[in-house]
Amino acid sequence: MIDALTQALLIGLGLFYKALWPILFGVLLTALIETLIDQDRLANILGGRDLLTAGKASAIGVASSACTFGALSITQTLFKKGASAESSFVFSFASTNLVFELGILIYALLGWQFLAAELLGGFLLIAIVYVLVRLTLPQRLFAQARTRLQERFPEDPPPVRFTRGVAATLGWKEQLTSRDGWQRIARNYFHTLGKIYKSALFGFFIAGFIVALVPNAFWSTLFLTPTGPAGITENAVLGVLAGVFSFIGSIGNVPFAAALWTSGVSFAGVIACIYADLITVPIMNLWKKFFGWKAAAYIFVVFFVTMLASAVSMEYLFDALGWIPPRLNTQGLMSFLQVKLDFTLVMTVLALVGTAVLYGLIRMPARTRRQWQ
Repeated sequence: MIDALTQALLIGLGLFYKALWPILFGVLLTALIETLIDQDRLANILGGRDLLTAGKASAIGVASSACTFGALSITQTLFKKGASAESSFVFSFASTNLVFELGILIYALLGWQFLAAELLGGFLLIAIVYVLVRLTLPQRLFAQARTRLQERFPEDPPPVRFTRGVAATLGWKEQLTSRDGWQRIARNYFHTLGKIYKSALFGFFIAGFIVALVPNAFWSTLFLTPTGPAGITENAVLGVLAGVFSFIGSIGNVPFAAALWTSGVSFAGVIACIYADLITVPIMNLWKKFFGWKAAAYIFVVFFVTMLASAVSMEYLFDALGWIPPRLNTQGLMSFLQVKLDFTLVMTVLALVGTAVLYGLIRMPARTRRQWQ
């Protein structure tokens, strides 16, 4: 038992290590957007429910690609300031599925076929969620959710008092070349980290216990042989649920999905697990915190159906094209979790150094700041 628990802890640490730099990078993007972009104006741009607005939300989501926690933080801010539910949810899917760092991990661990399914499926996810929300949105419920956000989460007060702030009239270039601007970025960076770190840490270590203590035979027994519509659909349903109860977001779900792939789960089941990052247990807790439990329940159902439909579609498409890849071996998964001199290590060191610099900015004594100014 001690050996099993130790292995679970090490796997949790490995998953955390692999996902750390993408999370910090995503939080930095969130802080930059919150600081440099006029979110009231952006929310007004995304206030419509039409296809053009959904297209703008998709483009903005791709441009602001972030970790799941960071994307959800931006989503609730945009919705609070007036973005429609359709554009807010489209933004969420675009910013979490069409993500550079996620694509790198999928390609490295699962191959180009899964990367292609993630990208094609990402656009399909956006299309499906837009149609579903456009047809079924309980508008009164989400009007109440918007009011709830505005009352419970007003403009966040700065945790550190500055000698002077950056004038609202300054553009993004002026703020990026201003010390005060970077202090505001640092403030927003750590404020977002403060909102998500407990859920993130809890999720990674729970995932480690799931991967280490649940035998592969359990997954191969639980998932039907993926032959025919029933088997493929069952695998996709359970794939989404496996992603939900993996407790981790987009980046961390990739190694977990790879473990499912080695255990015989279908292509649809594996890609569904990766899609499920927006409805994992910690993320649903944040949806409930921001929007209320009724709105969170609606989001879960609509997102679940969206992910299921997209995953099944990818299975049939890639099978028809002959693009379903061979199975990944277990050795490849364990090698992935090792700390070694590679791109992940370099990016992790840079992310931690950057975090330390930002922390130094907000802890800098006022006298020193005045001297620098």
